[in-house]
Amino acid sequence: QAKGLEDTSFYRYNVLLSLNEVGGVPSPIGRSVDAFHETNAARAASWPLEMLATSTHDTKLGEDVRARINVISEAPDEWGREVGRWMRLNRSLRTIIDGEPAPDRADEYRYYQALVGVWPLDLPPDTRSAPRELIDRMRAYMIKAVREAKLHTSWLTANPVYENALEQFVERSLTGVSGARFLEAMLPFQQRLAVAGALNSLAHVTLKIGSPGVPDFYQGTELWDLTLVDPDNRRPIDFGLRAERLDGVEIVLSLEPRARAEALVQLLEQWQDGRIKLLTTAAGLRLRREMPELFLYGDYVPLAIEVTVSADAIAFARVGQATERLPAGPGGPDMVIFAAPLLCSALLGDTTPALPGGQHWKTSRLLLPEAMRDRTFQHVITGAEITPVQSAEAAWIFLGEIFQTVPVGILRTV
Repeated sequence: QAKGLEDTSFYRYNVLLSLNEVGGVPSPIGRSVDAFHETNAARAASWPLEMLATSTHDTKLGEDVRARINVISEAPDEWGREVGRWMRLNRSLRTIIDGEPAPDRADEYRYYQALVGVWPLDLPPDTRSAPRELIDRMRAYMIKAVREAKLHTSWLTANPVYENALEQFVERSLTGVSGARFLEAMLPFQQRLAVAGALNSLAHVTLKIGSPGVPDFYQGTELWDLTLVDPDNRRPIDFGLRAERLDGVEIVLSLEPRARAEALVQLLEQWQDGRIKLLTTAAGLRLRREMPELFLYGDYVPLAIEVTVSADAIAFARVGQATERLPAGPGGPDMVIFAAPLLCSALLGDTTPALPGGQHWKTSRLLLPEAMRDRTFQHVITGAEITPVQSAEAAWIFLGEIFQTVPVGILRTV
């Protein structure tokens, strides 16, 4: 299966690269929220210790590259127009071999997806020539991709003519006059994709930490994981940098809510450095360590959401069963709510903003079941206390309150 599907077909079928993953299925695109809840409930019942891995040494793309590429599915018409424009701009960079262009359209389409997915966050939006390291990484990635596809070349019977044409295409599209022209056209779209992709990434981290199973974090993914297939995802990791940033994150999490909110604003303004992902991960794992019984044996409860914006959201709770192994607290069983935004690209403007907060979600509601309506919650990331709004018929928390400071929510009962 690995050689026929993951290492051949997945390199030929390039509709949405983020789905062409080990253990994944390239079609259909997208799953419903209900299907997500059904899968989690089944795992809680039958496989509560299953490993939840989003990146490994063998994944085809880093987890945050996939999160970016997923955004393409939210705006397919705009993506199609952009890619068509890029292909026209780069027409002269192709080589004609036996009457056919090299790279062919499928390989060129893969290239654009991978490029917008892996484009570094520390490069300014007016970059007009890619750094040599990125060019070399993209060349190596594309050569591996076409060899795995086995249509124009392969590991056993390499076709140097096609491969040289492909490498020249990558080089010329990222350097010189042709590169400047292409990057000027590509980067505005890529910058917006990166913001929406970061929101996806934070949602993924939040859902992974709260879902039934054991979350696994591959080396380097503590910060943004903008890696390609091996050997790109096996390069040395700067653990010193991660340790330094973790120290800073732990200081932020130790602050009182008001001071913490001010520090979080700075982290969100500087989201490109990855500290906000590290902080979300650290806060969630700290909670799992503090409440292991709840995450191992607690119930999984899907929560309903009413949205009033051109986006969506998802939420669920892990609820203690009040057994001898997991005793109830004085106010009832322990509960932890996990909430995250979905499909948020439409909320972003044409410029590259900071990660959006709760202003978009002021009137959207997370509906609470009867057992939660009288409970008080603390936002694990921000430290803020949240009390549900109640009416005679229902109780709810406004998503604008949950996402007010950070765009995801982990709420524990107090």
